[in-house]
Amino acid sequence: MDFLPRDMQYYTKDLYQHIPKEAYRPATYKLVYMILHATFIFGAIYICANSSSLLVGLVTPIISGISIACLFLFSHELSHGTIVKRQPLLYISQFVFWTFSGIPPTMWKKVHNLSHHRNMNTYNDPDRRTFKSESTWLVKLYNYFIYPNKILRYSLTIGFAMMFYSVKHTLAVFYRDGIKPDIVTFRPSYTYKEKLRILFEYLFQILFWVLVINFIGGYRGLYFAMASWYCYSALVIIFIITQHLRDEVFIDTADPLLTTTSVIIPAWLDRIIDWHSYHIEHHLFPGINFDYYRDLSPHIERKFSIRYSRIPLLQALKECFDNDILVDDPLV
Repeated sequence: MDFLPRDMQYYTKDLYQHIPKEAYRPATYKLVYMILHATFIFGAIYICANSSSLLVGLVTPIISGISIACLFLFSHELSHGTIVKRQPLLYISQFVFWTFSGIPPTMWKKVHNLSHHRNMNTYNDPDRRTFKSESTWLVKLYNYFIYPNKILRYSLTIGFAMMFYSVKHTLAVFYRDGIKPDIVTFRPSYTYKEKLRILFEYLFQILFWVLVINFIGGYRGLYFAMASWYCYSALVIIFIITQHLRDEVFIDTADPLLTTTSVIIPAWLDRIIDWHSYHIEHHLFPGINFDYYRDLSPHIERKFSIRYSRIPLLQALKECFDNDILVDDPLV
């Protein structure tokens, strides 16, 4: 049975025929959903600021966090140019919507679009797990609390993962080329202009949340911000850890089927999260409207049934938590 890693073209050459032309058109209608979620966030902020109720103080950050998580997922698609294709509207819309989740759009493009997508689960993947050969005390501590593992099984500290993700990759931007924090598995190179832009984007996002905290006021405002972010981070990371962390790692071949997992969730939830359960489909065709992934899935499964992994979300989560804190170095 052939399980050697293959490149992207091995899969895509026979799948293009199943993608309709409409899938390449900009899905601008999704901006309506994004604006709606932004409205929910601002509404939650306003209600929390104008109520002294303990229940309101507990519920509004949850509403905010859910909408931030949904905005993160829609912003992910936005960053691939499938919702808005033309500049400068593409950058402006990313600048606005990534602010809620604290992801500088220029950093995200370098780390996610240009690094992760080309190198998933290889040495040059910023999102992979840490290899045993890269072990330090800081790496062990970080992986123990932030990555799923069988020692600290189902720990709530994993819910902070996306918050750490933004901070660690943004800080890594300002390291010299060839140097990176231990907890960052790969750091792409940045030009001086890119570093300045990322600094501006991140400072703007910090300013936004400082204003939110001050608008609500005191510890209540700080709690709102932190609870919103934890809720968003925990919801998003459930999908992210199942998409790659249960899969094989290789030296340099980013095989989209052997290094990626699609998960099975209820259709109504899939629609709300912009069809992000279809992650293999996304890695094969990141430049099409995400709505078409569910139609593409049966064709991939029929053509590459042995390699294609689409399993229930809870099963994928369980397998992620069966991992050691660090993983073996790849051998292929």
